Amino acid sequence: MTRISMKDPFVLQLYKIRNVKKYDEFLELLEVVLNEAAERIYSSLNKNSVVSTFKDLCESAEKNIKDVDELKKHIVLLQKKLEDDISCRIVDHLDAKGFVSSHDPNNKGHVDILVQNQSKKFKWIGEAKLYDGNRYHQKGLYQLINDYSSGGKFESGGVLIYLNKTQYSVKDVMQSWDAHLKELAKDPNNRLVNFDSKFDEDTSSIFYSQHTHHRSGDPYRIRHCCLDVRIDF
Repeated sequence: MTRISMKDPFVLQLYKIRNVKKYDEFLELLEVVLNEAAERIYSSLNKNSVVSTFKDLCESAEKNIKDVDELKKHIVLLQKKLEDDISCRIVDHLDAKGFVSSHDPNNKGHVDILVQNQSKKFKWIGEAKLYDGNRYHQKGLYQLINDYSSGGKFESGGVLIYLNKTQYSVKDVMQSWDAHLKELAKDPNNRLVNFDSKFDEDTSSIFYSQHTHHRSGDPYRIRHCCLDVRIDF
């Protein structure tokens, strides 16, 4: 009979995740696993296949669908499928590590990624979009803060940007997104009161923001992350 040792890093990580007692610890453990998931997606040959297939399907649609409106609808459906595929890969990795996570569950609407601890006391809500400029990602942000979140003390959020096309660097994309949020925060109608942000010290692909949540009145934390899935850049 094989004995399981708590000295095994995987077993220790699994134990900590399944028995986490404090929300700050929950977020710290989640950060580690989200970074692991991102690394798996960056390096996955299967990812290359999926993104290549998406590119081929878009090119085929542009050649064969002559009606402009129908083409736009078709491309939107393909984009949604790619978004869902990447989100599902992240959810699968989170599940394997011991979090209770799901894609497209009903949490005041259908969120992209919902992560909880085993007791479901702690919650992290992720809203994901393929890169299409700041105004497009703004829609995801508003879904997160206006529709899906309550602003409770055991809840925080995430904005995930899946970079599958553009000539901009990850750093350019994230600095532009950060600057866009700071402009939005100048208008109180945008519900980003007391907005502040700080980039991760180790990477330009992640920054964290905090603002006063309009429902709870408490500080609300959002992790903004860019996953570069480009295959021909």
